[in-house]
Amino acid sequence: MGEFTGVENTRPEEIAASDQAIRQSTDDNQVNTDVDDVFADGEKMGMPVFNVDKSSFYQNMEFGRKRVRFPTGSKAQQYMQKTKYNRPFWIAHDDNGQVWTRKIK
Repeated sequence: MGEFTGVENTRPEEIAASDQAIRQSTDDNQVNTDVDDVFADGEKMGMPVFNVDKSSFYQNMEFGRKRVRFPTGSKAQQYMQKTKYNRPFWIAHDDNGQVWTRKIK
């Protein structure tokens, strides 16, 4: 499934900025991944980070949802498909200035 980072019994304003740090590339905000023709929005702990919308970020928390699914053609969906769903990566969602990240796989 996945995991949230920085939410263990703390309020969002208490989370250290270093815990939420995502390294951005300096050239046109695209980071190379280990998959051809798929570029990430950042990198965290050596894995690609893809920015997603709120509904994609929280979708598998609905009752009965077992899989994480992303819109067809999105960067996260292309990465999952081309790696045959075997490599971990991060997704990020910006909620009014607070960036939430989640590890997939």
